[in-house]
Amino acid sequence: MSSKWRNVRLSEIQDRRVKLTSEKKKEILRKYQTGGCSLRSLAREYNVSHKTIALIVNPETKAKNDQYIKDHWMFYALDSESQRVAHRRTEEYKKRLYQKGELK
Repeated sequence: MSSKWRNVRLSEIQDRRVKLTSEKKKEILRKYQTGGCSLRSLAREYNVSHKTIALIVNPETKAKNDQYIKDHWMFYALDSESQRVAHRRTEEYKKRLYQKGELK
């Protein structure tokens, strides 16, 4: 029987895969557009790669990168054992959040 916590989506803050929240992305875009910060300085400030910042501030680069991943997905796919381990860890993490009352 499936537990309630299994079907709940994690918020942006709870999802451990998310490096930058939507608010931080907007802040980065605003800082870059004012001309006061370079891509590399923003990358150092937010502790992410130069490419991550470039994907945020340049929509054409983001679209090109997304298309590349879509065309070459087989190079990014995990093997079945790695997928099982990742899924198990995510399920355990969601269960802990639910037990703490942080997941609704």
